Amino acid sequence: MKERAFKFRWTTLLFYIALCCIIAAGLIAIISVQKPVREWLSDFEQTYETYKPKNQIQRIFDRYFAEPDIDELLGISEDRPEYNAPDTLDDAVSRYAEKINGKKMTFGYLAGSDQKVINVKADGKLVARFSVKVTEEKEYSLLLFSLTQPVYELESINLYFDKPTESANVRLPERFTAYAGDMLLTDEYLAASGIKDDPRESVPEGAFLFTYKVYSISGLYNKPEITVKDAAGGDVALEYDGEKNLYSCKYEYSEELKNEYADYVTEGLARYAIYMQDDARFKTLKDYFDPNSQLYEDIYNNPGSFVIEHDKYRVENKQASEFFDYGEVMSCHVTFDHVLTKSGREDYIDHFDSTLYLRKVDGVYRIFYMESHK
Repeated sequence: MKERAFKFRWTTLLFYIALCCIIAAGLIAIISVQKPVREWLSDFEQTYETYKPKNQIQRIFDRYFAEPDIDELLGISEDRPEYNAPDTLDDAVSRYAEKINGKKMTFGYLAGSDQKVINVKADGKLVARFSVKVTEEKEYSLLLFSLTQPVYELESINLYFDKPTESANVRLPERFTAYAGDMLLTDEYLAASGIKDDPRESVPEGAFLFTYKVYSISGLYNKPEITVKDAAGGDVALEYDGEKNLYSCKYEYSEELKNEYADYVTEGLARYAIYMQDDARFKTLKDYFDPNSQLYEDIYNNPGSFVIEHDKYRVENKQASEFFDYGEVMSCHVTFDHVLTKSGREDYIDHFDSTLYLRKVDGVYRIFYMESHK
């Protein structure tokens, strides 16, 4: 068998040379694009992470709520706190600031909102909500592959302010004035008036029946400081009923007038009783009564109308109370026993129980009206 001898061919050599060149060119091309591809992939990864929805939401949250600025939030949001005087807008805003400042701020998606509505909590309590909208789409392409991501921006912010729920009621005499903080309570807050708490059916000119009014104030963040002043502008002590949420005060009798005039009015009425039993002359009592009053004329013209036969008399158990200052007029309640004695008979006791009304005549209080309670 004959051996085949190797035969050199130029075509074969050229083929292998060309193949090596192609391989070398490929390697050079791969090496030359490796860095740009690596950089593109790095940029793609960074951009892709940046525009992931959750990362966009996190950035918006961090921008407005990580360290919230109340003025900025109020400028963005259309929400405003509810408040009623004496509370102010600043009070309401400050109250909201206390809910979020220095608190741990977190967020979560509102169910069913396709992660476009986000609840914001401060120490676990809902304080705000914001929504986002898609403004454009980020596109990525590589050879035959393409990818898009939504680009979000803030759409709106809602702030959840506390609802003002505190209230207060105050019952006071008609002629007194009431304040909530520094605010005068006017007829705008009047819930009731003309509430009569007085056994008297009528009073003479210059006096008035004891009637009351009630003010109600509501929709406040904090229970207000209620104060009351009397007709002369003096401070009045208040009682508070927690069950009724009611502050109250009443007409107060004057201990000062009592101390000054108790002896005077009991003496004057005792002289009247003695005169009516024909044991004294009119001049003994006239200085206690107003000479310009109908009462003065009636006493003067009807002496001794109901005289009970007796030899002696005495006045016992004198008491004067319920002194009240109406301004130009004073009233008081006077009681005593006028005891009439006659030898051989049982003592007759005439019990006096009257409300007196006095006004000043030439600077001196004088009785001008008297109501008997017998």
